[in-house]
Amino acid sequence: MRIRHRPSSTGCPATGLRNTAIPRQHTGSKRDDFVRQLARWRTLLADKGKNNPVLAGLLALANDSAIYLVGVVMIGLGNLVLVPLYTRHLTLAEFGVYALVDITVLILVTVTQLGFGVSYLKWFAELDPSRRGELLGSTLMISSLAAALGGGFLMTAVASPLGEQWLQTSNRSFGWTLLPIVVLENMQGLLLTDLRAQRRPLAYSVSAVGRLLAIVGASLWFIIVQKQGMRGVFLGKLVGDGIGILMLAAFCLRATPLYLSWPLVGPMIRYGLPLIWSGLLWMMLDASSRYFLGHYSSLEQVGLYGAAIKVSNVFQMLVTQPFSVAWGGVMFQIAKRPHPRLIYGKIIGLSLVLSVIMALVVALFGPALFALFTSPAYFPALTIFPLLLLVRVIQTLDYPVSAGVYVSGKTQALAVIWSVGLGVNVMANLFLTPRYGGLGASLAWVAGELTIAVLLGLAGQWYYRIPYDKAPFIVVTGLFVLFLGLKEIVHNNLVFATAGSLALVLAGVMFTYLSVQKTSMTLRSEQDDHSPSAF
Repeated sequence: MRIRHRPSSTGCPATGLRNTAIPRQHTGSKRDDFVRQLARWRTLLADKGKNNPVLAGLLALANDSAIYLVGVVMIGLGNLVLVPLYTRHLTLAEFGVYALVDITVLILVTVTQLGFGVSYLKWFAELDPSRRGELLGSTLMISSLAAALGGGFLMTAVASPLGEQWLQTSNRSFGWTLLPIVVLENMQGLLLTDLRAQRRPLAYSVSAVGRLLAIVGASLWFIIVQKQGMRGVFLGKLVGDGIGILMLAAFCLRATPLYLSWPLVGPMIRYGLPLIWSGLLWMMLDASSRYFLGHYSSLEQVGLYGAAIKVSNVFQMLVTQPFSVAWGGVMFQIAKRPHPRLIYGKIIGLSLVLSVIMALVVALFGPALFALFTSPAYFPALTIFPLLLLVRVIQTLDYPVSAGVYVSGKTQALAVIWSVGLGVNVMANLFLTPRYGGLGASLAWVAGELTIAVLLGLAGQWYYRIPYDKAPFIVVTGLFVLFLGLKEIVHNNLVFATAGSLALVLAGVMFTYLSVQKTSMTLRSEQDDHSPSAF
């Protein structure tokens, strides 16, 4: 006879033994509770986002920013964490040489990528998945060739008598490293773009961390142990870039055919040509002040200016870069949501207030940051630090402010706008830098960036009208006045700086909450007015 076990009241087979529940570990219980609470909050926010398109757009932007924050921070740290090493082992003049060469390498990498940073994302989304390997292989081939030509030109120029006149030094033994550095950093940018297109933030972050650790380790070896000075700076960068490329190749190139398909790449280059010019102009805005300082002043002034820029990269690393990476993926998606113009306007206002608040927080800790990242010889650069943070704020705003230009497809206006901005920057440098040195160069950079932001906003309004709210501009004006009034008191007291920073962050949170609530009420009012019961 077949005996069937009937489940007992405890849920176990009726074996005659009482089921005794095994208590969970206390730490596991806490972890599970946290996971459940996090899931509950995400569900709640998602439900609210369904009924509030503005909140949904903000959540998408915040989510993508958070996803790529680790990777972007690691890439930024590659430049920032080495600043103490450089400023403590290089003279002001040597750091000035490094600042000039470093920005020139960035310009060449930007130009030789041929606009693939944007066009690759577009083609990747539209191309059949079976051809994506062909896309990556073709773009790598053509951009690497362009980078080799650009890097070879820079290497030759540095080694020539022109390089001695430009850099004002006979110590140019690092020149040969510039060719491979330009090529490797060009490839690195394209492979990171491929990971963004595939939405692989973990691989993106792991590659960035690996490159950072390699650069730091190699730089410590060449600069401190080998005592190779400026040559060690570029050798460390070369080794780190090489290891970073090996990691990226493992993630991206395992099934990628490395051959050139011109019918595929040709249209991408034509699409990206205006972007190349815009990218070049953007880099020239950064570089021109250094070049003018080197011409009208001294390499020591270039070193002070370059150190202040490096420290201001704290803001760029934490705010501008994560926002820009996320914005590229979210901008066009917002256009497909309900009330897209309202969402763009709200993001512009919130970006203005929150970026200014973050810049003021960084400015409050300016003396502490300079003490951490530089030596006392660089402390005079504190006078221009707030102006450079203002530049970073304006650069952050360029992304949402230009939404109207991109959504309307009128990207040809970008080259004109950036050209005008660079022209204003050059004219301001010619007038201000010979008279005021680093302060004049900083003001010239602010003038150029502000011109671009205003023109982007005007062009965006012409092609795709976005409603702007006055409240963010009023709040920002009040914050600037308050900062200028209390700067001297707060700067010299770390406790006051901390308290002021917490107050600013709280103000940002409150402004964001009130702004979203106000928009929600406006949308509900419009829905009620158009509902059938209203007629």
